[in-house]
Amino acid sequence: MDTTAAGWIDRTGGSRQLAERARQVLPGGVSSPVRGTGVFDPYPFYVDRADGAFLFDVDNNRYLDTVMAFGPVLLGHAHPAVTAAVIEQAGRGLLYGTCLPLEVEVGELFCRMVPTADLVRFVPSGTEATMHAIRLARGYTGKPGILKFEGHYHGNHDQVLVSVTPPLDVAGTERSPVRIPVGSGIPHAHYRHTMVAIWNDLEAVARMVRRHAHELAAVITEPIMANKGFVGPEPGYLRGLEQVCRENEVLFILDEVITGFRLAPGGAQEAFGLAPDLSTFAKAMGNGAPLGAFAGRREIMALLEGGEVRHAGTYNAAPLCLAAARATLTELAGSEGALYARLDHLGRRLIGGLRGLIDELAVPAIVQGQGSMLQLYFTADDQIRSYREAMRSDRVRFAAFAHEMIHRGVFVHPDVFEHWFLSAAHSEEDVDEILNAAEGSLRAVR
Repeated sequence: MDTTAAGWIDRTGGSRQLAERARQVLPGGVSSPVRGTGVFDPYPFYVDRADGAFLFDVDNNRYLDTVMAFGPVLLGHAHPAVTAAVIEQAGRGLLYGTCLPLEVEVGELFCRMVPTADLVRFVPSGTEATMHAIRLARGYTGKPGILKFEGHYHGNHDQVLVSVTPPLDVAGTERSPVRIPVGSGIPHAHYRHTMVAIWNDLEAVARMVRRHAHELAAVITEPIMANKGFVGPEPGYLRGLEQVCRENEVLFILDEVITGFRLAPGGAQEAFGLAPDLSTFAKAMGNGAPLGAFAGRREIMALLEGGEVRHAGTYNAAPLCLAAARATLTELAGSEGALYARLDHLGRRLIGGLRGLIDELAVPAIVQGQGSMLQLYFTADDQIRSYREAMRSDRVRFAAFAHEMIHRGVFVHPDVFEHWFLSAAHSEEDVDEILNAAEGSLRAVR
C-alpha cells in the first residue's frame, strides 16, 4: 500500500467528490466540526458501512477503527444481536409517544447494573442527560450554582459550554481560572452561575466548594477527563471530591457519558468505588444508538414525579433506541465480566506496545489510558494531569501521526483531544496491526 498523502488521495476519489458536494449544502461541509477539513487533511473520508472493528469508505478502503464513534460502539459495529433487535423493532414502529414495555425492561436492567441508580429517566442524548441532571440538582437543593472543571465537556448547552478548550493566554491562572464561553452566541447570563476549577487539584476545588456552598447546587465532573484525550484522576481524587461535596451539602454529579458501561458493567463509579448523587449516561448503553439517561438517588429523582422539576420529550425512551439498549445491556451483563476482562487485556496489550515503540524509537511521547480507553501525547512530560498540561503537548505532530495511521489503514482521530477506544470486536491480531501501523507512523513523524 502507498502510505504517502498522494497515495491516499488517489485511493479516495469518492470521498473527495463528496467533500466538494458537502460544502455546498452543509456549513463547513459537515454536521459536526470534529469531522471536517479543519481536522482531516485535505478532506475527511466518507464511510459507507462498518462491520466489527472495521470501517469501509465509499471507495471500499478498509480502516481498522480505534475511534468507535468516539467510544459508544462497545460491542463492535453492526453487532448481530443489536442489529436484529433494531430491525425487529423497526418493523413494529419507530416512535409511539406512549409508554411501552421496553422502557420498563431497560429501566430494570439499567438499575441492576448501575450501583447508584435507584431511578432512571431516558433522553435522546448525553447533552440532554447532563442538562436535566443539573436542572434536577438545582430543583432539589434550591441553589443556582454549579461547578465544572476546566477542559471537561458536558454537552452542548450554554451553562456547561464554558472553559472547555479555552486559549491559555486568556484562561487566567490555575488558582483563579477565567470562565471562557465556547464561541459566540452564549450570553453571560446563561453561565453566570457556572464556576470553573482545575481538574486533579483537590485542595483548590475544596476551597471553592466550601466558599460557595451556600449557592452551589452541584459539582459535575467526568471521572476521567475524556474530552482532552485521556487524563485520569490522581489516586484518591474522586473520592476526596465526593467527600467534599457531602460535607458541604452539594450534590455530586458524575458524567459517565463516555465512561458509562465501558470501564465496568456499572461504569466508572463501579470501577472507582464512587456513590454519586446523580450520574449521566449515553450512547454506549445502546452500542451507539442515540440514547442517553440520567439516574440517581430516589429522593432526588422523585422530584420529576408530577413535574415539580420539568423533564419531558417525545423522543425520550424512543422504542428503536431502547431495543438497541436492551440487546446491548443484555450482552454486557450476560458476559459475567469476561467481556471486560478481555477489553482490559487488549487495552494493556495496546498501551504496552505503544510505550515499547516510543522507547525503542526514542520519540518524546507518552501513553495514558485505562481499560479499553487510551491516548498518545507528544510531550516531554512524564504525565499529563490537567487541561493545561494537555494543551502544552504537540498537537500538530499528533495530527501528522494520526494522518500517517489513516494512510496505513488504521483510523486514529487527528485531534489529540479525542482518543482511542477498543471494542469487543477487536482481536489480538487487530492490536498487532495497530502497532505495526504505529511503528511506521512514529518513524515518519519523530
